[in-house]
Amino acid sequence: MKSLAFTFLTALFATVFLSFISPAAEKEVVLTCNVNACDKIDSIYLYEFNGINFKKASTAPTTDWATYKFKMPASTPRFYYVGLDAANMKPIILGTENNLTLNGTCAQFQGAQLPDSDLNKDYELVKNRLNIDKSEFSSLLQQMQAADRSGNVDMTNAVILKIADLDKRRLNYLDSLKKTNPYLHKVAAINTYVSYQIHGNADMTELEYFATKYFQFVDWKDVDYNYMPWVFEQMKSYTQTLSSVGFPEGVQKDFMDKMLAQIPSNSRTYMLAMGGIINGLQAAKSPLLGNYAQRYLEKYQKTEPEAAAQVAQLLKMSGSFVNGGEAPDFTMNDTEGNPVKLSDFRGKVMLVDFWASWCGPCRRENPHVVELYNHYHKKGFDVLGVSLDKSKEPWLKAIKDDGLVWNHVSDLKYWSNAAAQLYGVTSIPHTVLVGKDGKIIARNLRGEQLTAKLKEILGE
Repeated sequence: MKSLAFTFLTALFATVFLSFISPAAEKEVVLTCNVNACDKIDSIYLYEFNGINFKKASTAPTTDWATYKFKMPASTPRFYYVGLDAANMKPIILGTENNLTLNGTCAQFQGAQLPDSDLNKDYELVKNRLNIDKSEFSSLLQQMQAADRSGNVDMTNAVILKIADLDKRRLNYLDSLKKTNPYLHKVAAINTYVSYQIHGNADMTELEYFATKYFQFVDWKDVDYNYMPWVFEQMKSYTQTLSSVGFPEGVQKDFMDKMLAQIPSNSRTYMLAMGGIINGLQAAKSPLLGNYAQRYLEKYQKTEPEAAAQVAQLLKMSGSFVNGGEAPDFTMNDTEGNPVKLSDFRGKVMLVDFWASWCGPCRRENPHVVELYNHYHKKGFDVLGVSLDKSKEPWLKAIKDDGLVWNHVSDLKYWSNAAAQLYGVTSIPHTVLVGKDGKIIARNLRGEQLTAKLKEILGE
């Protein structure tokens, strides 16, 4: 297993980047957006995040291409995102301040400012404090790792004392927020994790402590978490960590299910948490993705159809993460523009070879694949080359120059190649070996490993 400390340094503490607003209500909330350089954009939008996608909650038209005004009933604090689309928007929480002004440009909503929102300003202070504390904790874990590697007991003990001091400061800060601003306290609570070194005990390992105590300061029944994207962010981080430290899949699932069981299943918080788990499993390319994607569909297909459609696509893709899972089918044009389906090759042992003419390691591997093709083709082995090229000419030239006589397909969309995205391909060369029954045998076999596997399946 990887050490938890190492995982913290690489995945656990994502940068705090969200923005919000806080309690105490007025009857109507008005958000006036003064936005420059909108180039005849007649409307901007408020979006809500549901854990999978962004849904339009309100539309603000304009008459002068510079001023856009949203009006909505006052409420408890809720995160919204204001902008043109999901790629260009500013996170903001509305609900309790009745008149707010946002100043920015249409080209970059992310940099817009809310000068008259005291609560947003207070949150910026909280956000900065959380980032500083997380950065310090990461640094101390690095120092402790270095001390442990060198066997320097005195240094290890000195670092542990510093961790104890940091834990104390974090807990004191959490307590102070509970008194001065209960909503900010809830934001801090979901971002506060105190160390195993100080707060753990002999009854559990550090990994078990992490899995059970990561959210120990969160009251999942609190309705303020229903519209807090931190639920998504932190559940994603939690899931990625469980996936990366070496826990068996069954143990990971058990911990995640126990965490979900603490959240009211009919709450919006639960939906955000499910979205975070699905996103984390997708990022980790975990075989568990299919399980949680299916559960999401069963629960939200009717109420969140657009999000469910995205999850259904992930569910289709999830088979590509699992040896023994059904290889997701796809159709793509060959070099002559004719559609070719992976399932057309059912009954053969297929190597789906993701490559490109510009990929040096791919080209160096090609002679070995040619050798295996020539040796095993009559025994039922075939290859389907999927190119991540952008232009047809170099793709065709590489096929000819390297003597690649098998079938080739591409949509010429580079890293946006649909089949590569379906299979979660993030680097090439990348191979997927598919059995005669259409199920995945193994991924990323090359060189002698591929030779040995074909020999095992098809003989000498």
